Amino acid sequence: MTPLGAAAAIANGATPARLALALAAVLGLWLAGALVHAPIEAALRAAPCEGLACLRPLRPDTRHGGYSAAEFRDYLDAIWSLRGRALAGLLLDLLLVAAVASALLLTAGLVTRDVPVNERTHRLLLALPLAYAAMDLGENLLLAVAYAGLADVAVVLPWISAMKFGTAVASGAVSLVVAMMRALA
Repeated sequence: MTPLGAAAAIANGATPARLALALAAVLGLWLAGALVHAPIEAALRAAPCEGLACLRPLRPDTRHGGYSAAEFRDYLDAIWSLRGRALAGLLLDLLLVAAVASALLLTAGLVTRDVPVNERTHRLLLALPLAYAAMDLGENLLLAVAYAGLADVAVVLPWISAMKFGTAVASGAVSLVVAMMRALA
């Protein structure tokens, strides 16, 4: 089965109960991730900051507005002694990626039910959650390489992170537009 075929199977089996379960899994895994990352956050908050930089989130991957390679290198320096904890967070993030992608696919399946959408829009609704998952898995791979000290990935990592958030937002936005079309029909 192709990835789009598997995504279509998930979307076609969408029910409100399955979506609620997927969203509960997202929330639970996010909270578990917050607990795993708590010592990292504490170490970052103990680090000095200057000026307006103190108002920004301290972990570069949580800024959602982009970060530079230099900022990521500073982040690595600050958490270097806790990188085992960061790697554990990446393992937990694999489950979170699956839960978010499932929630996006289930949402796409629910909003397209009983709404005539063309084949291209339907493929887009299925491909965007898969693109999100691919970008997030790519980001996790690069973070694992960085945490292990195998290579300096700071130049490409901000771009992958931005694409991850962009594909997640795009997936939700397309589903929202289709849902609005459904409400107006």
